Amino acid sequence: MRFIFLTMDGNHAAALRAAAGRLQREYAIPLELGLYDANSMRGDAAWARLAADVARADFVYGAMLFGEEFVRPLQTLLGNAPCPVCVITSNPALIRQTRLGKFELHARDSEARPSSPLLAWARKFRPKGGHGEGQRQLAMLRNLGKIMKHLPGKARDLHTYIAVHQYWMHCSEENLRRMLLLLIERYVPGYKGRLPIEDPIEYPEVALLHPDAPAPFGDMAAYQKWLASNRKVEVGERSRKATTAVPNSTARPLGTVGLLSLRTVALSGNTAHLHALHRALEARGLEVRMAYGAGLDFRPAIDKFFKTTDDRQRTTGHLWRSNHRLPVAAGSSSEVDVLLNGAGFSLIGGMAESRPDEARAALEALDVGYFDMIPLSFQRVEDWRHDDTGLAPMQVAMNVALPELDAAAEPLVFGGPTIGSDQFVALPEQIERAADRVARRVVLRRKPNAEKRLAVVLFNFPPTLGNIGTAAYLDVFTSLHTLMQRLRAEGYAVTVPPSVDDLRAALVEGNAQIYGTDGNVGAQLSLTDYRKLFPDYVDIEPFWGQAPGELLNDGKHFHILGAQFGQLFVGIQPSFGYERDPMRLLMAKDAAPHHGFAAFYTWLDRVFGADAVIHFGTHGALEFMPGKQVGLSSTCWPVRLLGGLPNFYYYSVNNPSEATIAKRRGAATLVSYMVPPLQQAGLYKGLRLLKDSIDSYRARPSTELLDDIKVQAEKLGITVETDDGAPSSDEYVAALAHELLLVEQRMIPMGLHVLGSTPGAAELTDVLALVAAFYRPVLAGDATPAPLPQLVAARLGWDYAALRDTIKRDPDAQQRWERLDGIVKEAMRRLVDTYTQHAAIGRGQELTTSVYASAESYLHQAAGIRPGELRSLWTHLYDLLNNMTNEQEMNGLLHALAGGYIAPSPANDVVRNPAVVPTGRNIHGLDPFRVPSAAAQDAGERLMLELVERLTHEHGHLPETVALVLWGADNLKSDGEGVAQALALLGARVVLDELGKVSDVALVPLAELKRPRIDVVVTVSGIFRDLLGHQMLLIDKAARLAAAADEPLEFNFVRKHALAQAAELQLPLEEAATRVFANAPGSYGANVNHLVESSAWDNDEQLAEAFVSRKSFAYSAGGQWREARPVLEHALATVDATFQNVDSFEVGISDIDHYYENLGGITKSVEKLRGARPPVLVADAITTTGRLSTLEQMVRLETRAKLLNPKWFEAMLAHGYQGVHEIEARVGNTYGWSATTAAVEGWVYQGVADTFLLDEDLRDRMANLNAHATASITRRLLEASDRGFWDADEATLEALREIYSDLEDRLEGVQLAVGR
Repeated sequence: MRFIFLTMDGNHAAALRAAAGRLQREYAIPLELGLYDANSMRGDAAWARLAADVARADFVYGAMLFGEEFVRPLQTLLGNAPCPVCVITSNPALIRQTRLGKFELHARDSEARPSSPLLAWARKFRPKGGHGEGQRQLAMLRNLGKIMKHLPGKARDLHTYIAVHQYWMHCSEENLRRMLLLLIERYVPGYKGRLPIEDPIEYPEVALLHPDAPAPFGDMAAYQKWLASNRKVEVGERSRKATTAVPNSTARPLGTVGLLSLRTVALSGNTAHLHALHRALEARGLEVRMAYGAGLDFRPAIDKFFKTTDDRQRTTGHLWRSNHRLPVAAGSSSEVDVLLNGAGFSLIGGMAESRPDEARAALEALDVGYFDMIPLSFQRVEDWRHDDTGLAPMQVAMNVALPELDAAAEPLVFGGPTIGSDQFVALPEQIERAADRVARRVVLRRKPNAEKRLAVVLFNFPPTLGNIGTAAYLDVFTSLHTLMQRLRAEGYAVTVPPSVDDLRAALVEGNAQIYGTDGNVGAQLSLTDYRKLFPDYVDIEPFWGQAPGELLNDGKHFHILGAQFGQLFVGIQPSFGYERDPMRLLMAKDAAPHHGFAAFYTWLDRVFGADAVIHFGTHGALEFMPGKQVGLSSTCWPVRLLGGLPNFYYYSVNNPSEATIAKRRGAATLVSYMVPPLQQAGLYKGLRLLKDSIDSYRARPSTELLDDIKVQAEKLGITVETDDGAPSSDEYVAALAHELLLVEQRMIPMGLHVLGSTPGAAELTDVLALVAAFYRPVLAGDATPAPLPQLVAARLGWDYAALRDTIKRDPDAQQRWERLDGIVKEAMRRLVDTYTQHAAIGRGQELTTSVYASAESYLHQAAGIRPGELRSLWTHLYDLLNNMTNEQEMNGLLHALAGGYIAPSPANDVVRNPAVVPTGRNIHGLDPFRVPSAAAQDAGERLMLELVERLTHEHGHLPETVALVLWGADNLKSDGEGVAQALALLGARVVLDELGKVSDVALVPLAELKRPRIDVVVTVSGIFRDLLGHQMLLIDKAARLAAAADEPLEFNFVRKHALAQAAELQLPLEEAATRVFANAPGSYGANVNHLVESSAWDNDEQLAEAFVSRKSFAYSAGGQWREARPVLEHALATVDATFQNVDSFEVGISDIDHYYENLGGITKSVEKLRGARPPVLVADAITTTGRLSTLEQMVRLETRAKLLNPKWFEAMLAHGYQGVHEIEARVGNTYGWSATTAAVEGWVYQGVADTFLLDEDLRDRMANLNAHATASITRRLLEASDRGFWDADEATLEALREIYSDLEDRLEGVQLAVGR
């Protein structure tokens, strides 16, 4: 007799074997078990084994089966099984395979057949699909089994199906024994009536556990009574051990930790990892309350055991002693200091679902730090240890991504199955690390503010003078000064410098010249202490030499850059160390941090004794150190460096990808900050004059004025591109006007964000106008809502789509477009003005008519929109205004430092997802199995059709290959549009499973596609690789399917190229069809930016070499990483165009260096491999006009709208030192486009020189604020000339050389007059 059991996690395996053994002993039943879990259902050999086993089985049972790689093969196997099959709480496709006697869950019962109560009940068990399916089915089980137990025939089989749920959910060894007896008696011939049928033993829905207790405890009183009489660890011994791990140890417990598990795990006895964690926490002087939940919802366990009730006094009243100043609500009901989710799943919803809004409410009520403890349910310990990737994709989705939606932090693996064992084992080194981190969080929650020692880490990247204390769109020093003032007010022992400039000088200047460092040396760590306190230094030495190495030391002591302000140390994080080393930059893999980096964090933790660290701004280097992608081990460098130090990260809300890396690899709890508000760029100087001249020409056309317009345009570097020959005068003027319109209405971020500040009225107006251009309000009686500009156009009798399509060449369309923009903007201005007045006297949560009356009246007058029509729009905008002006970032930081719960928040911009405000919350990514969304697929397919048509029109033939650069950030923000674009070119679409999850891909038939399949070369960022591995595999599979498709080569360029490459490289077709490439696991970046920024490149072959060597790793068809450089190079040699999506208005192509590092890097690589530079295209994330443009067009637009725009750079200069750095960074990034693509025209460099350096007054302002950054701008312009990127006249170059010399003298302390 053979029973097959199929599960994902194998938790029941040991108990099942024990139960089967008892049946052999008690009833002489020769029962053999075939136990299969996610680990034993991988690979062709494993599936063949399972198929053979099912073919000879007497019964097949399955539970909690999800994931496309398992569901489809199992669906076929179970459909052909010759025996009864029972599947519960799984993908609906598998549940439908249930066949028990006369009871089947296939939809075979015709609805036309006579109905009966029994048939009605049977139909209720048929899976409906979608979210909540598991909970729906479990809800029907209550009490139904007792009714049907004694009915014959089909009712008995239905009773079996109901009963096995109860046995399985209450899965003690005894219950599994009873379940086996039931199934054998009813479904194995020869046993009917010979075996006892017993009801399942029902255990409490929630209970407390202890490693030494014989059984669970259903209530707190029984648990505490047992605990009082059965403690085996002496208080003195516990206190002695705790002293080594936790400061200020006492004989009493130092705090309480709540630990959650599943009832199925607890009852099955598969608890070694939980018991080990429990004991490790107790050894640190902590009380542990380990509770189980029934499976899908942990709230009952939390409410019963971790929160104060009316009849139970709070046992952790220490928090509210009068000398504690903690910003945690005095009404907190928590009896625990930290909550650990030892099941590793979402708090509510279980394995495959999540209900984050309900989870957030429960966790906010508890208000303590919430940790994600991961048991390796779907992979073996050995596989995890040896895999550079870390967690398997399914494990990441279920145990990391979904819990992050609840704001779970610090995902840490602590146990799992091993090869040849049914039982989970504890991972001692992981558990010790976890216990240290939990203990430190308890201390943080309980220690008075006046006694806490805090560290704030600033960044210096690229590592040059003038860059210290920079972060993405954050005024770091002003924000830090504000934070320090608030910390002092909250009772922290912080000494606050008199001004922001004093703070900056203490950190940036100080004793830096004495030590020859980039910043003040705030402390030193001796080489002896370093070796003693950080024994892992021996693993650094193979890569960086014997300690102390060459960086940040004097041979005997490490320099710790920063300064101490009372019990606050502000440190300057060391750089990666390889930024200026060409040899290291060309290495394919990253190796280890340098000694100076390790010494910095060792000093913070072990010498200064910080209770917590705040990484201040986006972003640093710690989370990008080598190690596993996710599910880090104790040997991964981020883990080794951080140790037990609680880590909080003040992070930009519009950067979901890198924020998620900080969470997963840097153990960070994030507190989001706003990016600067967007405003329209407007026109200025020569652009304004040109616009006025065009308006004059349209009013009174004349040859003289047209000639003057042409002169102005030529001087400004504005060229007109037309499709057909030389344009007429009117066409020329219209094209110029269109260029100016693009600049004028371009949205640009204004200045830098400051902690504690909110946007002003002008910024709010432009943001709301942009939101209104995309938000579709629900109109009374209108089934097809449209954004406000389209509604206004319709009421004015204009065709909005026609205006958009003809705006480039039609003067009337341009004027109407500007009028639409003006009407919408004026309505938003009125709304903001009225809102501001109401907010001044007390902002309410409910929208009143008076708030939008002025705006509504204006729209009625200007466009005929009736009052009351736009109520849903006003409600949406009112909520957005409330949230944008509700400053919560300071409170979020303070609450984190007090050990409180930081609620989750999506990460995006407010246009695409208004839920990102208010900021001050814990950023999360998204469910990877929901990407790409239907909307993203639609947008991606439309844009790629436009791209193909444009390239075909411009070059006279279809492109055969397009190289795409995919990033994590823009794909997370757009719900995967970049992924959809790659699939669209290949002629493929995603397939959804029965739960609505993105599970697979399929080719679109050529007859439907109506064009050839375009080949792709997809290079993904290291962050995309880490966060969207499922999507990477989908693209990879689509390419392999296309290569294998039996289609004419002229209609399938993927197959055409793959066949040729297979022949050239002597590879199988499947391997030659590899089309998705990334960094090696644990490595990030192409390093092209470092070569360019440091000027450490002699020729552009080095730039291509860096890109190809770093990006030449790929997944094999079997899911293993391998180096695939020959395949990458052969694929790149076929590329006809390169393409990338622009992240957002806030993060344009000149704002960060990663654009030219990746898109520029791949373009340069194609140029070197193919002998000609391909066209380069980019696409805006959102725009009301066309999204697609050439790189050259985008460089022009960004330069005019942003870099040379006084509105932009004056807003930057208002932030002083960092504002000058921001200008310098854009100049450097623009130069990067010259180095990689030659896409920058000479007038750009001339404009930079004229604006920032040859203007003596502005140059002096900048030099006084940040002389290093000003000198860097000058040096970069001279380098652009030297490398042939800019044909500057000799007078300009001589002036720049003199300016640079004077700036260098100033930096050396010689105050010479600048600009003689």
